[in-house]
Amino acid sequence: MKKIYIYPGTFCPPHYGHAELAKEAAKMFGKITVVCSANPLKGDRPVFSPKDCVEMWKTYKPGRNIKVTTIDEFLKKRGKKDALVMIRGIRNDDDIVYENDILRYNRDNYGITHYHYIIANPRFRDMSSTAIWEAARAGNDKELKSLVTKKVAEKVAEYIKKNK
Repeated sequence: MKKIYIYPGTFCPPHYGHAELAKEAAKMFGKITVVCSANPLKGDRPVFSPKDCVEMWKTYKPGRNIKVTTIDEFLKKRGKKDALVMIRGIRNDDDIVYENDILRYNRDNYGITHYHYIIANPRFRDMSSTAIWEAARAGNDKELKSLVTKKVAEKVAEYIKKNK
């Protein structure tokens, strides 16, 4: 049975903390797959599609040990006997509570029973998609550029401009 290490999420949008965690996981496991998806537990439709998120991930230059794909592409190519190990990042106690719901959902819907949690580097502890959207809506370009690449910042700003 082949182990496949996956780092799934909506990544709406991906930020430097996500990229750092993926690089750390690739150092540990040799090769990982970032899977861009929608999260039914969040209830609302993501701002960016999984395909958009794949394109944004490319701006972080993930390297050859990190493959980035959509959930649909991943499921098409996944071997039925592959053992999936889900990689998750933990920033604080709230993440631990949230990850319990993620664990149950993925166990019940995808049969994933193996997880590897990585504690976030303290410099990324306050990074979140919420912080990105708040900085963008406030017009705080300096803050926004400290959270995401220039191309991702432009994509977020474009979305906000179109949806005022």
